[in-house]
Amino acid sequence: MMHKSFSTRDLPENHEFGYWRDVIANTYFNLQLSFHDDHQFEGRLDFWDLNTVQLSRLESSGLVYRRLRQHCSAQDRQVLVTVPFKTDVEFSQLGRTTRCTPGQFLLELSEEPYDFGYGQNNAMWVLKVPVSALKARIGEPSRFCARQYDSLQGVGRLFSDYLQLMTRHCEIPHDSNVRALMGTQLIDLLAISLQQHPDALQSSQSAVRDAHLARIEAHVRQHLCDPALSPEHIALACGISLRYLHQLFKDTGQSVSQWIRELRLQSAHESLSRAKAQTSVAQIAYAAGFGDHAQFTHAFRKKFGHAPSDMLRPLRGK
Repeated sequence: MMHKSFSTRDLPENHEFGYWRDVIANTYFNLQLSFHDDHQFEGRLDFWDLNTVQLSRLESSGLVYRRLRQHCSAQDRQVLVTVPFKTDVEFSQLGRTTRCTPGQFLLELSEEPYDFGYGQNNAMWVLKVPVSALKARIGEPSRFCARQYDSLQGVGRLFSDYLQLMTRHCEIPHDSNVRALMGTQLIDLLAISLQQHPDALQSSQSAVRDAHLARIEAHVRQHLCDPALSPEHIALACGISLRYLHQLFKDTGQSVSQWIRELRLQSAHESLSRAKAQTSVAQIAYAAGFGDHAQFTHAFRKKFGHAPSDMLRPLRGK
């Protein structure tokens, strides 16, 4: 498993500030840093690539990270999931401000400005997840940001425990498909823990509407490999009218068919990330419900910026 480690420990005096800015930008994305002590700073960051997600352990002196408007981009949308385990962190985004304590976690969106800081030495786990991976499971993740989630009970505890288990496996040289599977399972647990948080669900939709969407999603995921899956089939299977199905998706920013395609593309991407050398692109496409290989390749390249075959090439030594 790819592991990178960065530390300010042996740097010449006053070089640690610029060094840490570069480390943060290269690991996460561009941020403006304000250090609490302009004369002394210590930081260490360990980074592991799990294919689908990236995991890091960050420990540093007090500072504030600011995501400015000029840093934000609709391209390559990412979510950071921060799990502090030493002291509190303060976070503000989208007009919401929260304090996240050890025993909780929070979400930060890359495409919106935010402030994230702590006044004393702190340590935390940080998970970097593509928005597309979360969106395929819970819809638009913006409604879940700047809220604290309990990591000491329920599914939040399961998510936190699994993350801790993964950290103990970081030094084990698992192959690519095992790393991808670990990352996918972690995203699944994160999505479930977010969906079960009452405040987040009630912030933008009713419990009845959410129950319908959960049943729809379960049915679609179970039948994703069926090329004939359609809004009509979904409405019939879930016991609702076609009109109401479309109403449920009205404020999601995409149609039912577009959502199904997004799910299929994300499923194919995750399957490719953990595929074996003998796997073909056609097998992945058909398993995700695409009946046309060329159409799949075009849609995949448009969404992810590269052809599906590019993800298999390293496995074949080409």
